[in-house]
Amino acid sequence: MVILARNRDSGGGDNGLTKHTIGNALVVYPVGNMTKTAQDLALTVTADTENDLVVVDLPASSPISMWESVAQVLPKRRRGVRLVIGGRSRETAALAGHWLAERLKRTVLVPDGQVVRGAGGSLLVHSGHGNSGWVRCTPGKPPKFDSKRFPKPSWESGIVQENFPTSARGLAEQLPSGIWIRPIGDNPQLRRQRQRLVETMPLQPEHITVVLGSPGGVPLGVDDVALMWRVLPENVRARVRFVQFGPMSVPRGELGQVLADALGREIVFYSGMPVGPAAAPEIFTVRDDGSLGWHAHAREMSYQPRLSDEEAPKVPSVVSHRAPVPGSQEISPGVYWYSVDAVVEVIQSGLLVRPLMATKSVDAIRSLPADPVTHNVMYDAEDDAELDRMRFLAEDLVHRLSNSVRTMSRVLSGRGVLREHAKPDFSPASAGLFPGTTISGGIFQSGEQAPVASLYAPTERTVVIQAVGAPTVQAAAEPVAPDWTQPGRVGAEPATVQVAAGPEIAVPSAPPSADVLMSPPAPPSGPMAPPIMPSASVAAPVPHSAPMAPPVVSSAATAPPVAPSAPVAPPVLESSPAAFDAPVRPPGLGGGLEVPPIGTPAAESETPAPEPVAVPVPAPAIARLQPVPSPEATGLLPKRGIEDERAWLRRNLAGEFGVMSNSVARILSEHPGLQGALSNGSSEVITDAVAVQLYLTTRGKAVDDALRTGAVGPHVPFARCVVAGLSRLPSHRGPAVFTASLTPGQWDLYRNHKLFTEWGFLHALTAPAVESAGDVDVLVWSMTARRTRLLEGADGVLERVLFVPGTSFKVLEMTEPQTDGGRGRILLRELTSIEIDAEGRVDPNRISLDELALNSLRRQIEQWAESAPSVQLDPVSADRFGALPGLA
Repeated sequence: MVILARNRDSGGGDNGLTKHTIGNALVVYPVGNMTKTAQDLALTVTADTENDLVVVDLPASSPISMWESVAQVLPKRRRGVRLVIGGRSRETAALAGHWLAERLKRTVLVPDGQVVRGAGGSLLVHSGHGNSGWVRCTPGKPPKFDSKRFPKPSWESGIVQENFPTSARGLAEQLPSGIWIRPIGDNPQLRRQRQRLVETMPLQPEHITVVLGSPGGVPLGVDDVALMWRVLPENVRARVRFVQFGPMSVPRGELGQVLADALGREIVFYSGMPVGPAAAPEIFTVRDDGSLGWHAHAREMSYQPRLSDEEAPKVPSVVSHRAPVPGSQEISPGVYWYSVDAVVEVIQSGLLVRPLMATKSVDAIRSLPADPVTHNVMYDAEDDAELDRMRFLAEDLVHRLSNSVRTMSRVLSGRGVLREHAKPDFSPASAGLFPGTTISGGIFQSGEQAPVASLYAPTERTVVIQAVGAPTVQAAAEPVAPDWTQPGRVGAEPATVQVAAGPEIAVPSAPPSADVLMSPPAPPSGPMAPPIMPSASVAAPVPHSAPMAPPVVSSAATAPPVAPSAPVAPPVLESSPAAFDAPVRPPGLGGGLEVPPIGTPAAESETPAPEPVAVPVPAPAIARLQPVPSPEATGLLPKRGIEDERAWLRRNLAGEFGVMSNSVARILSEHPGLQGALSNGSSEVITDAVAVQLYLTTRGKAVDDALRTGAVGPHVPFARCVVAGLSRLPSHRGPAVFTASLTPGQWDLYRNHKLFTEWGFLHALTAPAVESAGDVDVLVWSMTARRTRLLEGADGVLERVLFVPGTSFKVLEMTEPQTDGGRGRILLRELTSIEIDAEGRVDPNRISLDELALNSLRRQIEQWAESAPSVQLDPVSADRFGALPGLA
């Protein structure tokens, strides 16, 4: 906080000045008129071992002649004088310091800039721009810059003393304790966070604290940190201690290893935020909102760089720690006796109770990242009998922990935690898109499911396949502009997020897109068939009751069959029998093998499909929940990586990939946040970006429809490349909106369910559209949606945001359309991964987040109601918006 900056009425000038020693400072003030600010400063400021610390508390309107009275009041000594002057401009303070130095024949240090009082009595002189800091005025010599901070730390002389940009969206700002790399801007939220950092983190004489990110702000990239690192002298780099305060482009559990790899040397992270005395601060974890969590035992964690990307992440080591129980005996670094047959080891995620001999899985447990909300007391052993003993000791240990961590602790089996990490992850966390996500980082490979890459074969031949259709939704008759009024409430909340597929129902489905991607190539079993020319048109769909068969290729090429997780109704065409006889091939994708229509048995693949029966009037769509897909059918990123998917995409796009990659590379090279990613792995970055750009065209509609059926197909590897590409784009935190039209059955589903998981991509806007095709406004409080502006085409939607497959949503409020023409409304909140456990249960202690999101959405509705909608959507683009989360 800036101190001694309040104007005060002139007073005391006729009564003269007096002095009084308070704490470590001498306060000079008009008789009977000391301000509380000056008194508080003198009580809290740390002692100056080399100079007399003097707080000059004068009214802002005092004449310059008052400084003669100040000189007369100050004691006659040889020591220098450090002045803290309030209510004066920088020029006045510098002149007063120089004049006093000549008048007293003593060295005088004066602040050239605003004085900011930090934790532990430290002082930072900082103006935000230009040269600011403590200026040393010596008699007979010109003023000279001394330092920015008091007490002066050993690391300060080599660092940049003012704020400087780290990228187009990042800024390195000076703090009393070090540097804060944050998003560019100045708003009330940033000011509150700055005050928290200034008042909480102490100025350490030997270590510079580098704070990364801002809670609720734009995620920053590794490049922002790398630029700051380059300007640090070599002797200062070893003193850096990183603190993750807000979201970064890398998940929380992987940030240390990624930074070490990028900087090419060992780095050290605090396990949370340092608080308390500068000599030995305590470390508390930092929650996603910036508040402090539990008292960490592992104070500092060291990360070693890998020699290559193929090398597995190294196990982080504990640099310093505090004892789990006061008075316990340490038998090796971080390991303490607990009983005759057990020890307690300090790890980054908490504590581990284990036998004297380390178990086989101890390294994997040590690699588990910390949960900033919950302290984990884990136990592990080789046999079941010993495991029960370790569990008993772990439960006993919890009761002996200090109050700062005991109430936030839970007992977990180390084996169970490792199994959960090894399982396929169906949450958005596996895509690495959440700021607070913790991922195993490739350590847990044993439990990985069979990769989808088993479908891919090393051949240049491709197979044209039609996308799986999805049920259509009845649209409103005329476009109506949104009316941001009339809120309503919904009913009770069910227990879990997991949704089950409904019964097999015949529904009308959207026609497959004419521009669909191809399936993974299969090994040849015979001579290659000639490419099939595309048909001229695709007819509209009609209801059909036949169950869907998985995509099947002709006898000219075969692939291992993979059954879909649930039967889905197929799209059936009207009286145009030629619609599927000649599958449509996207331009530029090369030749392919003929594939029979979806729903045609494999044995009949070489015979013409029977002509479907035309129905004059399609039946209304029947509402149902999306089926939960199998691991092979989800768009989530597998733990093994997606190198096979990228290779498949490049192979199938063929010449078109070369054209698109040149365009995408030029776009990315102009974006500062992605320049570092291009230099480190340009092939992967460009491939993923091409997938995103292709998906944003009309060709991506078929991918959404197919993902929502839970079926296996070529849309899966393509969707995974899109998810990887979106993870590098800026996130959107705040309200997102789109319009929809709901059938009575869909209203019933949303009325009877509170939680939904969307297995396709969900499109939304950052502001309302001028024209909307629906009579219901759907507002979502977003945490991880990605802005696509950077990769949108010439006819793209610049205000679009995308939620990746597997994102869960909670219904907060809904109102059906009114008979008088009033619009309906549905308010949703995106659930974060930490709110959902392994069994799909939602944490019931997050009601405050519901209220916060609901109030924020209502305020946004009021703001939008005061201005006309500005987002323009053409009819083709509008077709991508309007799908309700969780409904097929």
